[in-house]
Amino acid sequence: MHRPRTSSQRILRGNIHTAYIFSFFSLAVMLLLTACGGGGSSTSTLDVHKLIKDSQTAIQQVKSYHFNLVVQNPGTGGTLPIQSADGDILVPDKLHANAKALVAGSDVPVEIIAIGSQQYVNLLGVWQSTSQLLDPRTLSDPHKGVSAILGHIQNPTTPTASQVDGRDCWSFNGKLDPTYLAGITGGGASAGTLDAVTACVGKSDNLPYQIIVKGIAGQGDTAKTVRTFKLSKFNEQITIDPPPGISLAPTSTL
Repeated sequence: MHRPRTSSQRILRGNIHTAYIFSFFSLAVMLLLTACGGGGSSTSTLDVHKLIKDSQTAIQQVKSYHFNLVVQNPGTGGTLPIQSADGDILVPDKLHANAKALVAGSDVPVEIIAIGSQQYVNLLGVWQSTSQLLDPRTLSDPHKGVSAILGHIQNPTTPTASQVDGRDCWSFNGKLDPTYLAGITGGGASAGTLDAVTACVGKSDNLPYQIIVKGIAGQGDTAKTVRTFKLSKFNEQITIDPPPGISLAPTSTL
């Protein structure tokens, strides 16, 4: 004899049926997301060595860029220790920047122009010849400059998603021989020194947006010295002229 189901039995059967449909739907969604890569970027397959190589290629094709350099706890043994600098580089051998330098223990605003092998600084309103400051030739040299800094990062870590001034980039850490920072620091670190370095390479263009170096890289630096070097405004039209009233001697083409 068939007994009619009670209301409780009907509700239970309905719940089981609903749960079965929900489980099937959830499984289908999971399989779809897996097939599509989850709809987001994954760093598990991002090869840091290829990223570095692509970034080297990208920066070597750049004709100009804006840079910003900030130094925390800089050494005091250089010609004119730079605390910060903001300016432009015209590849291969021109630079113009406004900076702050340590002079007699105080921060003093200075203006720097470098063209070829000749460097000039405007200190207290007077232009004068100098050397061992920011060298655009070294920074542009694929064997010594930004490209070399990237290529000589030792034991780079797996890249992670990051941002520099709102620009998406891949960030990774490593170690660097400060010899390759001479274009920024003027040199002076002891042989065998290794500094901690963090670089961030643009996701869309492979260009280096930021390089942070911690440790001894110039004369008088300490383990607490930190240099943050940012690059932006790639390939914009810029002009860099000699200081007013100064005629430059002819220089050989690099």
